[in-house]
Amino acid sequence: MLRHPFNDDWFVAAETPGRASAPTGPLTLPHDAMMFERRDPDCANAHNTGYFPGGVYRYTKRFVAPAEWRGLAVLLEFEGVYQRSQVYLNGWHVGGRPSGYAEFRVPLDEHLLIGEENVVEVVANNADEPNSRWYTGSGIYRPVHLLIGPALRISAAGPCARTLSVDSAQATVEILTELVNDEDHTRRVRVSTALTAQGDEPVNAAEVVDVPGHGRATVRQLVTITDAALWTPESPTLYDIAVSLESEDEVIDSSHDRFGIRAIDVDASHGLRINGESVKLRGAAIHHDNGVIGAHTLDAAERRRVRILKEGGFNAIRSAHNPASRALLRACDELGVLVMDELNDAWTRPKVNWDSSIEFAEWWERDLEAMIEKDRNHPSVIMYSIGNEIGETALPEGIDTSRRLAERTRELDPSRPVTNCINAFLNLVAPPDEEKVQKKAAAARAAGRQETNKNFILILNLMMGVMTKVMPRVLKLGIVDKKTRDAYATVDIAGYNYMASRFRGDSALHPERVMVGSEDPATQTVAIWQDIADQPHVIGDFVWTGWDYLGEGGLATIRYNDRARLYLPYPALAAGTPNIDITGHRQTQSYLNEIGWGLRSGPHLAVQPVHHAGEKQTVSSWRSTNSIRSWSWEGCEGREATVEVYADAAEVELMHNGITVGRRPSGAAAGFLSTFALDFQPGELVAIARDSDGREIGRDSLRSAAPNLRLVVTPEVDRLRADGQDLAYVAIELADSEGIVRPLQDRRVEIVVSGAGTLLGFGSGEAITEEGFCTTSHSTFLGRALAVVRAGHIPGTITATVRAEGCESRSIELLVV
Repeated sequence: MLRHPFNDDWFVAAETPGRASAPTGPLTLPHDAMMFERRDPDCANAHNTGYFPGGVYRYTKRFVAPAEWRGLAVLLEFEGVYQRSQVYLNGWHVGGRPSGYAEFRVPLDEHLLIGEENVVEVVANNADEPNSRWYTGSGIYRPVHLLIGPALRISAAGPCARTLSVDSAQATVEILTELVNDEDHTRRVRVSTALTAQGDEPVNAAEVVDVPGHGRATVRQLVTITDAALWTPESPTLYDIAVSLESEDEVIDSSHDRFGIRAIDVDASHGLRINGESVKLRGAAIHHDNGVIGAHTLDAAERRRVRILKEGGFNAIRSAHNPASRALLRACDELGVLVMDELNDAWTRPKVNWDSSIEFAEWWERDLEAMIEKDRNHPSVIMYSIGNEIGETALPEGIDTSRRLAERTRELDPSRPVTNCINAFLNLVAPPDEEKVQKKAAAARAAGRQETNKNFILILNLMMGVMTKVMPRVLKLGIVDKKTRDAYATVDIAGYNYMASRFRGDSALHPERVMVGSEDPATQTVAIWQDIADQPHVIGDFVWTGWDYLGEGGLATIRYNDRARLYLPYPALAAGTPNIDITGHRQTQSYLNEIGWGLRSGPHLAVQPVHHAGEKQTVSSWRSTNSIRSWSWEGCEGREATVEVYADAAEVELMHNGITVGRRPSGAAAGFLSTFALDFQPGELVAIARDSDGREIGRDSLRSAAPNLRLVVTPEVDRLRADGQDLAYVAIELADSEGIVRPLQDRRVEIVVSGAGTLLGFGSGEAITEEGFCTTSHSTFLGRALAVVRAGHIPGTITATVRAEGCESRSIELLVV
C-alpha cells in the first residue's frame, strides 16, 4: 500500500462545554487546537501545560470516493491525535486510540460510499485535565495519510529492513515484507525488492510465495551488498527500499521506505559501538512541542530543531516521554543524530489524574507495537526506552511489567537494546500498596482533586532543593541498589535518571551492567562528561533538556527577589531550560557544553543581566546562569557587571576598552569558567585564552551597540514548497545599524503576512509571559522574537512586514514554488 497525504480541507469545531464554537476552516493538518486556546490561570492543567486548557474538538473532512476504489482496501492512518480519539465515517464508528502519541489506522472500505461524498469525523477528547506533566497540544497535531491497496497487497506496515552483519564494507540485510490476501483463494505472487543508495546501482532480490485466501504471508529476503555505504552520524547514508508485488507479470501493489545500514553493539567493556566504532552519547532530552508553533509536527520544524541541536554539539536525542514523530526520525536519519525512543511516562500508577495509566494495562502492547513498527527502518533509532521514572519498578508487580515490556520489545525488534529510565528517589518513596494507590487515584478523579501526584511533586520539590549537595550522597546508600537492581536486570541498558553519582559504585556491584545517564540537569552536564570519560560501561548522558519546552512552567528559571519554587503560577509558560530556548536561540550553557565535550576550546563571552545587578537570584538545579552574549546595557553605567568567560585554557585574560581587567585560571579544574566583576561602561570586551606557556590560543569579543535602533528581519530560507507543510523561520531583532542586538529595548512588534502563506506562530524565548503565539503582535525578549510562516498550496509570493514603535518598518519576500 502507498501513503497519500490526507491533510487538506479539514474543518474543526470546539465542543468543550462553555467553549463550544462553530466549525472553522478549511485548514491544513497538522493542527494544534490547544495553541489557539486562550491561556487560563484557573485551568486544571495549570503549570503542566503552561496554563493552556484542554478541550474536545471535532475535525471534519468531506471527500468523494472515486469509482476506481471499488473493491480496494482503504485505510486512514493517523500519526498522532491528542488524545482519546474516536473516528467516524458517514456516522459509523470505525476506530480510535486512547494514546495521543501512538500511530493507528482505521479501515474505511466497509462504510465507504463509492462515487459519492463521504464524511470523516475525528473527535479528540483532551478535556480531562491534567493528563500530562507537559504541554501536549490538542487535536490532529501530526499528519494523516490515506492508504489504498488491492485485495492482495503489501501490508500497511511496509517492508522491514534489518542489518544482520557488517564485515568491512560488506553487509547482509534482511528484508521482511508482510502480504495480505482478502480474496477467497490462495494466490501465487512474486515479491521484487530493490535497495538503492544515492548514485549507486540498485541491489535486487526476488521471491515467489503463495498467500492463502483470507490470510497473510511474510516474505524474507536476504541481500548481500559487497560495497555497502554504511550509515554513521558523520556520514548518514540512506538506502531507498522499493518493493513491488507482481502477479502474472503485472505489478499489483508497491511500497517504499528508507533505511540505513549500520550495526549496533553494546557491552560494559566497550560501551556503545556503531559499525565497530565507539560512540559516547552527548544527549538532549526533548519534549515534542515545537515552541512558538505549539505541537504542530512538520518536517521543516523537526529538521530545524535537529540541525540546531547538532550544531550545538549534541549527537543524540531522547524523546521524552513518548514515541518520536516520523518527522523527527526522518530528520535524525538524514542529519546523523542518534535516538532513544521512549514509550511512555506512566504504567499503572498515575502521575497526574487523567494520564495514560488509565489505559496502560489494555493498550501498552499495541502502543509498543506501533512505536516499533514506526522505528524499525530508522537507523537513527539505537535503543528503546520502555518507561520514564516509573515508581512501581521498585515493587514486584512493576518489575514483572518491566520484564514483560522488555521481552515483548525484543521479540518485535531483536536488533536494538532496551532501557528503562529509572529515578531511584521515586523508587524509594513508592507506596507499596497497589490497591490503595489505585483507589486513591480513582477518588481524586471523581472529586476533581489533583492529589494523585502528591508524592511525586513532594519528591521533586525535595530534589530541587538538595540535588547538588545532598542527593548524590543519598543515592549512594545501599538501599538504592536494592530498589533498582531487579528492574535493571530486565533490560539491556540501565537508564539512570539523576543518578550519575552511582555510576562507579554500581559498576563494581554489577560489572556487566551497561548504563546511560538518561536524564541529568544541565548544571551537571560538563562534570558528568568528565567523570564518565574513563567509564566505558556508561555510554553517555542526556541533559534535561536540550531544547526548552512549553509546560512545567518556570521549572528551570532563575528569578530575581523571589522565593524558590519548583513550578510557578500563571503566567509561567515554558520550563526555561538553559541550552536552546523555544525559538531555537542558543544560550550560554550550550557553548559551555561544547567546550566541556572537547568540541571547541573557546573562549566564549557572556554577561549576566546588568540591569539586575545586586538583586538576589533564586537557585535552580537546572540552570546555573542567566548570562547572555551582550555588552549593551544602556542606562546601567556604573553598575557592577558580572562577566563570564568559558574556555578550555590554562588562563583567560579579560580586557575592557584595551585595559586588562584581570587574569583567571580556567580549564577543567575551574569548570571551564572564569568570572570577572567590573563596572559597566560601553565599549568593547575582549577575552583572550592562553595555554600553560602563555601563548594565545583564542579570543572572543563583545561590543556595545550604538544608540540607533532598527528592526532586523532575517528569514532562514527564502523559498518554500507550495504543499501547505513547508515553513520559514523569521528572526526578528532590535539592533543598531551594525546588527548588534540591544536587549534592553524590548517592545511589542507587529507582523503582517500576506500572499501565498500564513503566520503559524509568533513569540519569543521568554519563559514567564501572559502572551501566547497566535496573534500578529508579540513582545520581544532580550531584543529577539521569532515568527514562523507556513506555505499555502498555491505558488506565489509571501510578503511579511514587521513594525515596532520607534523603528522603520521592514518587509521581506518569500517565494513559494
